[in-house]
Amino acid sequence: MNISYKIAVFLIITSVSLQAQNIDISFDGENWYHEFQNKYKAHLYNAPYSLKSETPHFLWKPIGLGGSLLFDGYSTYMEIENVKIPNTFDISFWIAPRAFDNAIDNKLAAIIDYASKKDAIGFKVGLIKHGQLVVQYGMGNDVKRFMNDQLFVQKNVWNFVNVIQDSQTLRVLLNGKELLNEPLDSLIINKQFDGSDYVLTIGRNSDASGFGDKFKFNMVNGILDDISIRPLNDSSKKKIDLDSRIEQDITKYLRLDYTKFDDEFRPRYHAIAPAHWMNEPHAPLYYNGKYHLFYQHNPFGPYWGQIHWGHWVSDDMVNWKHADIALAPEKGELDPDGIWSGSAYVGPNDTPMLFYTAGNDAKAENQYTAIAIPEDKSDKNLIAWKKTEIIVDKPSEYLHNEFRDPFVFKIDAMYYMIVGSGIAKKGGTAVLFESENAKNWNYLHPFYQTDIKKYPYMGGVWELPVFLPLPTKEGKSTNKYVFMVLPLRDAADVEVFYWIGSFDKKNKKFIPDQEDPSLLDYGDFGFTGQSGLVDPKTNRSIIFSIAQGKFGTVDTYDMGWAHNAGLPINLWLGKNNKLNFAPIKELNSLREKPIINCDNCEISKLKNDLKNVAGDQLEIILEFKAGKDKQGIIVRKSKNGNPQGMIYYDPTTDSVVFDKIQDNPERKFTALKAPISKQEDIKLHIFLDKSMIEIYINDEVSITDRIYFTDTDAKYLELIGFENDLKLNKFYVWPMKSIDWSYVESSK
Repeated sequence: MNISYKIAVFLIITSVSLQAQNIDISFDGENWYHEFQNKYKAHLYNAPYSLKSETPHFLWKPIGLGGSLLFDGYSTYMEIENVKIPNTFDISFWIAPRAFDNAIDNKLAAIIDYASKKDAIGFKVGLIKHGQLVVQYGMGNDVKRFMNDQLFVQKNVWNFVNVIQDSQTLRVLLNGKELLNEPLDSLIINKQFDGSDYVLTIGRNSDASGFGDKFKFNMVNGILDDISIRPLNDSSKKKIDLDSRIEQDITKYLRLDYTKFDDEFRPRYHAIAPAHWMNEPHAPLYYNGKYHLFYQHNPFGPYWGQIHWGHWVSDDMVNWKHADIALAPEKGELDPDGIWSGSAYVGPNDTPMLFYTAGNDAKAENQYTAIAIPEDKSDKNLIAWKKTEIIVDKPSEYLHNEFRDPFVFKIDAMYYMIVGSGIAKKGGTAVLFESENAKNWNYLHPFYQTDIKKYPYMGGVWELPVFLPLPTKEGKSTNKYVFMVLPLRDAADVEVFYWIGSFDKKNKKFIPDQEDPSLLDYGDFGFTGQSGLVDPKTNRSIIFSIAQGKFGTVDTYDMGWAHNAGLPINLWLGKNNKLNFAPIKELNSLREKPIINCDNCEISKLKNDLKNVAGDQLEIILEFKAGKDKQGIIVRKSKNGNPQGMIYYDPTTDSVVFDKIQDNPERKFTALKAPISKQEDIKLHIFLDKSMIEIYINDEVSITDRIYFTDTDAKYLELIGFENDLKLNKFYVWPMKSIDWSYVESSK
């Protein structure tokens, strides 16, 4: 850990031999911590949640007796040196977890870790999968654990833990009830506490696994308070009021804090997790006047792992609110090892249904489809969900452990489900099932396959299959559908590919209009993770995506977040049965007073006006007649021209190009090119949102990418080309409002 993340006060140690002592860690805020530093040689670590400062940003909470500290799951922990714990002791603490570590490498998420680095011995109290409480003694490679099937702490509430060790026995009490009483070998006791060079670590395993220089697993994710370590039978131990503390509602104190970040890269009007990691949004749903969108989420930190379902709620698919986590891995046979992508559908009896990929590594096939339904359908925000059962296992003909991302749709009176998978030597496919009630499913056959030899870039496995009807732009039904997949494995080009075609009701297969798959977005892994729904209010087919972070050297540990959603996209059937798409019209509600607003615009005047226009949170529409030279617009330009982003039509290649000038870029960058059909008029529809850039071209292709410019003045606009032109067809520039984020509560 870099020294810049430490707050340290060093004491002069006058005694070579440390005496056992009482240790009270109350976590009562900054003032308490400064006093604590004056008594112990202590270091408290935390990420800054900033790219501008290295100062740790501690999450002190005004809850508990005098206050407490929220451990964020990936960066918060404390180390105390020159501490002596007696070999008979009474340890107690309060913990309110918000998520459970996955016991990576079978290691504890240590709450208390007392270890001798020199002698490789130690004592730990912590959690393994699903909140099971464990007391562990270690002597080199020899580890002894004490636990049982009753010792599980609960999430989102206070748990009071008391660990008592005398000369012969280990006892563990949870909320005042003794749940473990085991004899101890005297050798264990004597050996554990006879070492030297001990460090007491709070909130992280001192032997944590991880990756890179910073990211570590096996850490506490939740609130800790009032840690007490005392010699056994110490008379100064305080009396604990269990009942009133356990009954406290601490939900709001455990929620991820979306207000803490300090960087210029975090988007403001794109949907984004409150903190930490997200990848694909999925399972869009409209029910009882509200839109719901879920997303793959790691509540432990800004890295992939321990996936849950995050949840947003909205009235318009634009202004989202955070909801509490909808689904999490849980103890049992259903989904102990993962909650991966899926879809949503309002099924029989007007019941919203979440179809998700459940994971259990103990099964022969570790992925299958399960269902969750609301605990209370009258709650408009659908905060709480209950899991029901496994409904679909992988048929034997498909690849081992490659069966995920169910997508449900309905044609006539029949429900259908396609699940991403692959067949050995034949490539990726979607597995088709049918049902009359959306609960009991029958396997049919592969929904569609390509020739893997002809199209090797379509990969050995398909993820995230989506099948949606394509109405006209006016909303009239057609007999055409779009089928989208994300190829994976082998020689896959991991992008969103699609076909337009029809559904053969007799043979129950997808029939494409043409064999060649088409690429939706040309951002080179910028727009992925597709999901979709038919909006029942408007009959539009709408898709959602993850806008990949492409962070490169940008430090997500310091930032505290990773990735965001792309804008919702409306799909329709265009001329010649081609796919057309554009951001939904509801985004217009974010527009503020236009900076530039003209039709049949005089270019000379525009160029002069643009000298005073700047912004990194904009919507831009530029329409012009294609000429013989490159034409377009520069965005995010600094006053000296470096850095800048360039978007222009190149008539020599009939493509729109996004390119950048940037010293010391965060990643290797090659100009992105989106081919378009040859036509006279060019329309560029551009969305800038801090690091986000989305470019929609003639409603037929797009480019999604990132701009990580650190220059504070890199916000200017300038036209490219048009030297021989007098007018532009259209040019609009709107500043865009930010989403006014908050958390929703249960609402009836």
